[in-house]
Amino acid sequence: MKTNTETLPSACWNTITTYHNHQTKQVNAFLKKWELSHTMLEVLRCLKATTCTSQKEIAQSIQVTDGTISQGVKKLFARQLIKKYRHRKINYFHLTPAGELFLNEVLPAYEAFQAQQFSLLSLAQQKTLYELVTQLHTTQPEEGDAR
Repeated sequence: MKTNTETLPSACWNTITTYHNHQTKQVNAFLKKWELSHTMLEVLRCLKATTCTSQKEIAQSIQVTDGTISQGVKKLFARQLIKKYRHRKINYFHLTPAGELFLNEVLPAYEAFQAQQFSLLSLAQQKTLYELVTQLHTTQPEEGDAR
């Protein structure tokens, strides 16, 4: 709810960021049993959706910086969940068979967790929320874009 000192857009932003920060903590706590962070899970999901890709492409796909995924990639590599090969000064990554099995174990539990997180909203409300956030995301200028 809007306070006397903030505009409705500011109240929207504050509510979204507060929820996002809370949800990120919840997700990371949930994933801890698999020794995963949310970023690491998103790297695995990205690699499952593509056969092999570079760190830069992964970062773009999951909307984080190269530096943000760097530590996660190192941990996933050390656990032999992903492999890398180098081609023309670029590291490319792909899931290992162990990574595929691991992801097949984690994803159903993660999907159930997320379903529970949004269970207070009806299916119609979830669709509306998705559409609104997608609309905001797709109509916002990229950093440095002079729209």
